[in-house]
Amino acid sequence: MPPFNFIKQEVRPNTIPDLKVDATFRKVPKHALTFELWKIDEDRLEAVARPQYGTFYDNCAYIIYASSLVGHYANHETITREQKPNVPLERYIHYWLGSNVSEQNRSNVVHKIQELDTYLGNVASIYRESQNHESARFLSYFKKGYDVLSGALVNSPQGVRLFQLYGRKWLRAVELADIDWTHFNSDYIMVLQMETTTFVWIGRSSASIERRSALSWVQRQRTNCTICIVDDGYEQSMSPEQKQLWNKVLPLQQRMVYQTNKLGSDYDCKTNGDVNGSNKFRIYKCNQRGRLHLDQLDVGVPSKDDLSDAHGVYLLDNYGQSIWLWVGAQATQADALTAMGNGRAFAKKKKYPNSTLVVRVLEGQEPVEFKRLFGNWLTVWQDNTRGHKPVSTKFGKLDAVLLCERPKMAADTQLVDDGRGERILYRIHGDQLEELPPTKVVVFTTNASYVVKYTVQCATVVPADLACVGVKSIIYQWNGSEASAETIAKADGFAMASFEALNGGGMFVQLYEFDETPHFLQLFEGKLIIMRGQRSELLHSNNNLHWDFKTNIMLETFLLKIYGDASYNGKAVEEHPLSSISSKDCYVIKTNHVWVWCGQSSTGDAREMAKSVGALLGESSLVLEGKESKEFWQSVAMYFNQTLVINGQSCASSTTSSSSSGAGSMCNGSSNGGGNISPTLSNNCYLNTTIPTKPRPPVQLFLVWWEQSQLRCEEILGFEQKDLCADSTYILDTGTLAYVWLGSKAIKQERDRYTSIAQCYVQNAPFGRRSATALAVVRQYSEPNVFKGFFEMWQDELGKNFITYEQMRQELGSIAPSNALNEGSALHLNNNQKDFDGHKKYPLSVLVQEMDMLPPEINPLRREVHLTHDDFVSVFKMSFYEFDELPKWKKQELKKLNKLF
Repeated sequence: MPPFNFIKQEVRPNTIPDLKVDATFRKVPKHALTFELWKIDEDRLEAVARPQYGTFYDNCAYIIYASSLVGHYANHETITREQKPNVPLERYIHYWLGSNVSEQNRSNVVHKIQELDTYLGNVASIYRESQNHESARFLSYFKKGYDVLSGALVNSPQGVRLFQLYGRKWLRAVELADIDWTHFNSDYIMVLQMETTTFVWIGRSSASIERRSALSWVQRQRTNCTICIVDDGYEQSMSPEQKQLWNKVLPLQQRMVYQTNKLGSDYDCKTNGDVNGSNKFRIYKCNQRGRLHLDQLDVGVPSKDDLSDAHGVYLLDNYGQSIWLWVGAQATQADALTAMGNGRAFAKKKKYPNSTLVVRVLEGQEPVEFKRLFGNWLTVWQDNTRGHKPVSTKFGKLDAVLLCERPKMAADTQLVDDGRGERILYRIHGDQLEELPPTKVVVFTTNASYVVKYTVQCATVVPADLACVGVKSIIYQWNGSEASAETIAKADGFAMASFEALNGGGMFVQLYEFDETPHFLQLFEGKLIIMRGQRSELLHSNNNLHWDFKTNIMLETFLLKIYGDASYNGKAVEEHPLSSISSKDCYVIKTNHVWVWCGQSSTGDAREMAKSVGALLGESSLVLEGKESKEFWQSVAMYFNQTLVINGQSCASSTTSSSSSGAGSMCNGSSNGGGNISPTLSNNCYLNTTIPTKPRPPVQLFLVWWEQSQLRCEEILGFEQKDLCADSTYILDTGTLAYVWLGSKAIKQERDRYTSIAQCYVQNAPFGRRSATALAVVRQYSEPNVFKGFFEMWQDELGKNFITYEQMRQELGSIAPSNALNEGSALHLNNNQKDFDGHKKYPLSVLVQEMDMLPPEINPLRREVHLTHDDFVSVFKMSFYEFDELPKWKKQELKKLNKLF
């Protein structure tokens, strides 16, 4: 059934036109780019003034309506602009519930949402948001984060206020109704606002990016106030006057700070959780039989095809992380309006948290967050292009100068240059590493790994264009499907050492056999030959320096399948045995002669690629399907026979099913586009590496970090270059290649373990994805054009004036004493104690980690000196001075007992 067009048909079937709509909503233009925010307080609905956008009260409910062009993102700065009726728009309605919202307000907001939805013609996606558990889309509206004020303090006189600040990308500043130590947590930054002084308490587990955001927030709030920065565990080092002020409201004798986030769920919102989600979820069909009745669909791996009834409503349960209601294009308006209520009823029945995200989406208007739940989403969601122009399969003759000048073109094609630079090739098999002599013919075997050191060749000497290209060298690592763990480990070490030796001026790309990138294939002009591992001995025997491919290979017989139709997507892969042959394919068969067989439906470009590979093997003969000679059939009988050849029209072969996209489909036996198929499958399981003709998938940006040995991430929708912070690490996911961006000031643990970050993300990403996706590592200030092109108006100088947290703190030094290691501190009791205080402090959760996960400055044998004074007393039940007096065996026993040894 063709996709239902919501733009032309604004109103759903069986519409109820007379539903009363609030006069405030009637002011909203139906077909315009806009961002609107309303507040519901008891029975009143009032529009929020623009300067107040981003400030919420925890006892109220709020409604947001955001409308943008397809593929673009609205935010709180969006200015209302009318659009022509034929311009497709994306529409989103969010309702946000504060943590102390009354039942009356909850009920009122649901009724108001139905009014707004009806007024707009039931064409918007609806999100139910809860305080501290907002979706990535909601957060993207407020670039600098948002404030939540306490409704309980609205009418109280302006006095002492306590705020809890946290959030890496989006800073949440939550005002607390009471002032008490129980709100303190080592993950948070706490701000205590008093009449003359603002105390900023820095939790020791908070991140640098959070600390910077918090100091900026404080400076925006109070301009004429003294700012005093207090370090977690060093409250005693405040001056007597400051301590006296602090003790009035937060007596230090009662100090109690949780070491880890007791509210772990605060970050566990959707993709804002640890990256360990499974993309398998449950699908139910909603049937109205007097009351809600759900029939669970019996499907192994859910796919878009399971949403087959355009008249129905389906519920997708993402295991308590989120609940999605999908409403078919022909479903009644009553079904569309009641869907959210059904989702909430389901969450209650399953005993999911009240904060569980519930979203209603409409057929043909599905947001990317919904599509991504399906393993094959890149290949099946064709109806919504998300505003990205289709990528052409043919770029004609590669213009090396244009690739240097236009980063967007480089990103679209994923070609850094035209591949003519110098390359040095290394082969790793077992513990053997050898440099291969430069030859015209390049043959890889599937039981080995290869490292290519490539020097980028710029076709221009214009400085601006050279800066635009961004990198001078690329290190490629290619792992065969049959390579042993030992081989891959050796290749990893060599490739990373080569990358580090570039001193930041290059890019590192790690590939698997199925996921060669366009630029990697361009290095070999589309003539890369990949052969089975058992050929390894023949091709690389005796370390023959005068190795000649033709001499060695002429003794062999084999069949190569040709993939692609251009130099940047072509390769030849040995296949044995053949299960079927498609008329769309071309093959090169080497027996006592070299034959190039081309199917009737193969393109002229594919035939040219096949002929060029055949020419590498020697003198070849072209054979067209249906015109084969008897001599041909006799010569190729062991590989190729007439019963395998099928005509192009009835071609049900799995080889053609893979030609749709380079992002998720596998041939020979894959179902639903392959899902998470391991790269160690048989050599026949091949991804078709032609450039996809479908619209480019939406590129996604994630801020990532390690937390207690787990990788966590926050998605940034509507990203721009300003979202990349020098003290953080990010992943830019293009669907076929995941870029890891390392900030110049990122913590050493993230800078050194970049491959672990990428592999952990790819293997456990909370949406459909194969684990063999190619990985690339880029460093700040050395980004290649293929990365920059995904950002609007990239500026090379942006970020050069980055101010770190330590610098911000020093700038505030005239008004904020540095309390961390003040020589006159009351904590410095004696020489031993000075030694204890001279070490950087970490939370207990960091210090008990495995040795390889410890920050570099920590001596694994003296972990205890990195505890704060308060944590030390809490763990050992004595001060460091008393501990230091104990015999050595007793100290070791206590450290083992507390996992600090």
